[in-house]
Amino acid sequence: MAFDRLTWIGFMVVAFGWALLLSGAPTLQIFAAAIGHKMPFDMPVIAQATILSGFGLAILGALQTGFSALKNFFDTVLERTSRPGEAVSKKPVTKVVERGRLKDRPYILFGDGSIEVETLLGQRRFASFKDAREFIG
Repeated sequence: MAFDRLTWIGFMVVAFGWALLLSGAPTLQIFAAAIGHKMPFDMPVIAQATILSGFGLAILGALQTGFSALKNFFDTVLERTSRPGEAVSKKPVTKVVERGRLKDRPYILFGDGSIEVETLLGQRRFASFKDAREFIG
């Protein structure tokens, strides 16, 4: 699985938070006790907040990647369905041979053998009756 930059940054922040929690916080507490001062901040809480923030960034990056892939998919589907018949034939269709219904969907059969059927995605043209039947199910 490919991660984008934001996801990797989130993972690095998580790793830094864990390093801070496991080594940095105890070291600072020992150092503060040795010099006789109290730490002005709670280092374990900061480390935990860093870990959670890193996970938040990683999740945000993964969602951004996933939704952009989903958007590209739907854009491609809409683009393909908005140009019916382009993949079938570049020849002009001159004659309607037959009109009827295929599994309760209206269709038009043309003289070149292609068929235009009303689908859930809109009007689609297929190269043959067999292709239309396979698409509809």
